[in-house]
Amino acid sequence: MATDARRWFYSTPEPRPYFIEERINHTLWKNRLQSVYMNCIQAEPPIKMEGNWNGMPIFFEWVPGKYFILRSGEKHKELIGVIRQMLFNLKPSFEYEDPEGMYVVEWHTDGGDARWKEIQGNPQYQGLRRIGKK
Repeated sequence: MATDARRWFYSTPEPRPYFIEERINHTLWKNRLQSVYMNCIQAEPPIKMEGNWNGMPIFFEWVPGKYFILRSGEKHKELIGVIRQMLFNLKPSFEYEDPEGMYVVEWHTDGGDARWKEIQGNPQYQGLRRIGKK
């Protein structure tokens, strides 16, 4: 199955976990991340997936056409780069550590200003840093 983010991020996928899993996993594998398998745990927006990459937990959350959030056990530039490539070179908006100690990167099609204002100054989000601000 040839697929890319046009089928699951830039348009709303059919709310069937298996179809979402197939599209995401094939997109990951096509972009050099063959050692990951994501399971869909919520098929309605925000769509949520969980998986494991080289022994590290990873989580995806997104609302089609609006935002994509990657949560992982630690920062890996390779993983961030692949997600950026999958999203057709959409630049990450910001990064931080969440209350569970997970490393988080968020991509927003509108730049993420509203989300930035929402979490900025909140002590639950450590190391909040803007990426690619205009």
